[in-house]
Parts: sequence; structure tokens; C-alpha cells
Amino acid sequence: MRIFGILVLATAAALTTAPTGAAQAASPVERQRECPASLPAEARRDCLARINAEADAALDVARRDALRAIADWNGNIDAGGKAEWGGEFERLLGLWTSFRDGQCAPALVGFERNLGAGEAEHAGAACRAAMTRVIVADLTNRFGEALPDLGRASFASGARGPNRRELIGAEGRQPLCRHPGRGGDYQPLTECYRRQARRVDHDLNTVWRDALAAIRTRPGLDDVKRAAWAEALRAAQRPWAELRDLACTLEAYETPNRFANSVYSQVTGPCLVVETEARTRDLKRAYGLP
Repeated sequence: MRIFGILVLATAAALTTAPTGAAQAASPVERQRECPASLPAEARRDCLARINAEADAALDVARRDALRAIADWNGNIDAGGKAEWGGEFERLLGLWTSFRDGQCAPALVGFERNLGAGEAEHAGAACRAAMTRVIVADLTNRFGEALPDLGRASFASGARGPNRRELIGAEGRQPLCRHPGRGGDYQPLTECYRRQARRVDHDLNTVWRDALAAIRTRPGLDDVKRAAWAEALRAAQRPWAELRDLACTLEAYETPNRFANSVYSQVTGPCLVVETEARTRDLKRAYGLP
């Protein structure tokens, strides 16, 4: 299992993919080739069922390996702390799969992509397999030794992305978020990340309201369908919010001392900011928002 240093970035550049191995997330092109739309409907359904079964099996292995790694961890944590970590990890995994199932629900996918019932089922199944692979790759990276020490881009994507702290520092809006305070005082840096987290939360709330407004004004739908669409979107968002907070808190357990003053600015804060920004971008893209 990997141990992240406090003064070293808690999550590195991005999750890379490899051509083989159940824990690896397939590229978008590879996913399209797995079960292409050119297949007859029944054959495509069987193909999607197969890749979902394979992804679920890999997730079960990754879950067991993660729990074993937590139980065997030799860092600064006692048996009670390990038990608490293991329980919270199980809750985290439940939230992540709930978010996956809501985000990939055929009803939501069908509304967002304007698909018929059959195509929405296929698209939802492909989405589910892809997101399961993101979870597997992340767990394998965090608790195994099969991959380089690289982190996911977001809960929904294993694609390459910028390092979390570099992404924030490049904005130039909060220079303290790029450097610790004088004499190793992390309090200014922590406060900076707290401001950043509040800012991106505000941005997400604005985009969330705009997405619901886009549903209400979408032409060609009656009130019943608009209500069903809005509820499907809410069903995906509910576990995401709790997932983000819990995941970013649990990352601190992977450091030598989760109570250190630098943990929020090095681990928790960057996690909250980048995951929130990723969700904001996803909603903008799905609902055609500027």
C-alpha cells in the first residue's frame, strides 16, 4: 500500500491507462470498439453485460485488496483507527457506486443525450462499465502496487488531467495556494484552500441551478418528463456531494499523520477543489452551459 508524504503531493498528476489488466481503465476509443453500435441489438446487449460483469469482478477484487491493505497498514494508527478507516472506506465505496448508478441510469443518459429507450439502455451500460473501471483503477493505485503512483482525474473519469495543486496554482487568483507560509506555517495556505473550496462550491451551485433551468425550458417535453429528468439528475447528485466530502477526508488516512497541520492544504483542500470543479465541468458539458 502506498503512503503519501505530507510535504509531497497527496495525489499525483493523473491516472494513466495501460493496454492490459483488469484494473486498467480503457480509453474512450477502446470502449467504443468493445461493444460498437454496429453490432445487432442483442449482440451489443450481451457484450455490454459481459464487460460490466468483468468490471464488477475486478471491483470486488480491488475492494478486498483495499480492505486487506487498510488492516495491514503499518503507519501511525491503532487497531481502532484501522477499523474506523475500513468502515468509512466501505461507506465511500457504496457512495461511489451509487453515484455511478445514478449518473449512468438509462433515464438520465437518455434525457441528456436525447436517445430512445434502447440506445439509452446501451449508453447507460457502457457508462456504468467505464465508471466501474475508474473506481477499480483508483483503488488499485491507492492500495496496490500494480500502477505508478498516479491519481484519478475525478470520480467519473480516469482520463489524464493536471496535478491538483498545479491546477489551482495556475489560476493565479490565490498565490498563497502555491506556497506555504513563512517558517513552515501552513495556516495561511489552509485558509487559502478553504476560500477556494467555498468559491468552487458557489460556482457549482450556480451551474446546478442553471442545469435545472435548462431542463425546465427544454422544448418538446411535457411536465411529467421534465420532472422525471430533474429527479434523475438529483438522484446522481445526492451521493456525489457526500462522496466528495468523505473521499477527501479519507485521503488524510493515507499520510503518515492525518492530524498534521499541513494535511488540509496538501490533501483535503486540493481534493475538494478539483473534484468540485470536475463536477461543474461535467454539468456544463451535459447541459450546454457556458
